[in-house]
Formats: sequence, structure tokens, C-alpha cells
Amino acid sequence: MKKLLLVFLVLAGLSAWIWIYFLTSFKEPVFVGMKDIHVVRSEGTLAEVLAVAVFNNPNTISATLINTELRVYSNDVLVGQVSQTHVSEIPGEKDFEVPLKFTTDLLKLGMSQSISGLLEKVISEERMVPLRFDGYCRIKSGGETYKIPISYEDKLMFR
Repeated sequence: MKKLLLVFLVLAGLSAWIWIYFLTSFKEPVFVGMKDIHVVRSEGTLAEVLAVAVFNNPNTISATLINTELRVYSNDVLVGQVSQTHVSEIPGEKDFEVPLKFTTDLLKLGMSQSISGLLEKVISEERMVPLRFDGYCRIKSGGETYKIPISYEDKLMFR
């Protein structure tokens, strides 16, 4: 009976040490950047824009993406919003990609540009509009939820 109790205490102590080790060594996933920002469809004055947010999970254990909330600005004018609640599994020790989609009003996007920018766009065949993404994504791992900030600037190219 004493041996069984001793084995149980050793296993319980070892389990507690492993649990504490993983909790203290867990690092939050980090936002790496955005890629593939492009207009996929436009109808009238509305355009549907797709982008891919890239994150890195530096931990050996997997996590779960809960939601993503972003606001998209062009020259400090709000031109779109992303609100996605697609739950997906995030592998450990890997980069992972989150597809994003938002709709923007091309008139509002055009009005956010300066007059010289508008003249350039009329003359130019290809248009380039600055975008800024601000927001967060929530990730759950080991019973804890982490709010990962997202701040990224890029240009949207379209014809």
C-alpha cells in the first residue's frame, strides 16, 4: 500500500511539474503580416476584397482560432470591416493563414484619396490605394484565450 501511494505521489508531482512547465513556457501566437490582398469581384460601386493574414504559433501544442475583428482604413477613412467567427485548428510550431474577406464601397475608397491621387488614378490604368488593417484575432490554447493585435499597412492594386 505504501509503494502504491508513493508511486501515485511521484506521478502526481511529475504531472503537476509538466503542467506548470507548459503553462509558463507557452508563448502567444504572433501576427506575421498580410499577403495576397486583391479585389475578386466588383459590382456597381461595391468591391469584394480578399486577403490572407499570416500568424505564427511558436508552441509545440496546437491552438484554436476563435474569431477575427478588423477595421480597414484608407487615408484614415474607414472603408471596410472584417468580422469572422470561423473556428479553426492552428498547428503547433508553424505559420498558419487566415483568409479574410470584406466589401468596400469604391466611391468611399475614391473619396479617401487626395485630389492629386484621384488625378493619378484617372490617368493611370492600374490603381493603387493604401490600406491599413487594425484589429485583433482571438486564439484559445490550454484553457486560456489570447487577443493577438493586428496592425498592418499595404496597398491594394486593382484595375
